[in-house]
Amino acid sequence: MISMKYSFSVCLKIVAFFLFSFLFFDCSGKKNCDGDCSELNIIRFDNDLFNYLNDNDSVFFLNKNRFFLDEFGKNVLEIGDSDSAGFYSRLKKYFSDSTLMRLYNDEQEKFNDITGINSELHDGMEILLQHFPALQRPKIYLHVSGFNQNVIVDDSILSLSADKYLGSDYSLYQDYFYDYQRQLMTPERIVPDYLLGFMMANFPFRGNDDVLLDRMLYEGKLRYILSRLLVHRNIWESTGYSMEQHEWCCRQESRIWKTLLENKHLFSSSYLTVEQYLKPAPYTASLSGESPGRVGVWLGFRIIDSYMKNNPATSFAELIQIDDYRELLRKSKYRP
Repeated sequence: MISMKYSFSVCLKIVAFFLFSFLFFDCSGKKNCDGDCSELNIIRFDNDLFNYLNDNDSVFFLNKNRFFLDEFGKNVLEIGDSDSAGFYSRLKKYFSDSTLMRLYNDEQEKFNDITGINSELHDGMEILLQHFPALQRPKIYLHVSGFNQNVIVDDSILSLSADKYLGSDYSLYQDYFYDYQRQLMTPERIVPDYLLGFMMANFPFRGNDDVLLDRMLYEGKLRYILSRLLVHRNIWESTGYSMEQHEWCCRQESRIWKTLLENKHLFSSSYLTVEQYLKPAPYTASLSGESPGRVGVWLGFRIIDSYMKNNPATSFAELIQIDDYRELLRKSKYRP
């Protein structure tokens, strides 16, 4: 769990960020697509809700967004579904705080035009669906939660909370988030987090959750595939690192691996050891203070990259099904 620097002064529910890219899920069953989802365009629920809060057009807002509004009310704001008595009063009360509305106004200005985000997401999702044709296209939304639930994945929807991506230097973030948290709160993380959220929901972890190797290589598989979906990105962006953090790990790769082996961490079943290498943090405790956090995610990616280079006939679909992580490590021929 990631702790905040301070509690929010307004009445907002703060949900701890999870799964290394500030992803938090509401998953329920296999993903299906109701209606016409042939076009992977982001539905601007954030715009519609903002207009409703300012114009009070509840009938239009309800009719246009009934399904997502129910999910949003129940699972994000926890104020019930749109048919419950007093729902709209509770909705307006939630967004009545001046600080939250400042956040919402800033989000609307920041993401007035999301053409580039739409285009990259469309291209990445199309590549993913080509490799996994059995997956159903989701309806993709953008919402504002007030630092609440970041990614929503349900039977037919995928949505991201845009107020988590206003930039690492955004003024309202300074008092509530640490530097290492704000690093992942930039517009550039929107497309990777959409794609990661979709993959994590459709390809859930299979293995021993308490063993570092298993968790590390699962994360590595997702980041490897992500790197092939983000065709115009630098390789380090798939792990959520900066160029400097990636280069530090490259220089220290042998040392990182040696530390894991000498401390017998690789096959450790200690929860604290696993979290030390995988959770967001200012640095990795078993390494120096100069190290970035989440080194296990980066190292998992490197091992999977080595595996795919040494087993080039392996498809993405075959890779994602592998859950014998010791055998995967052996076949990777990883030698830092």
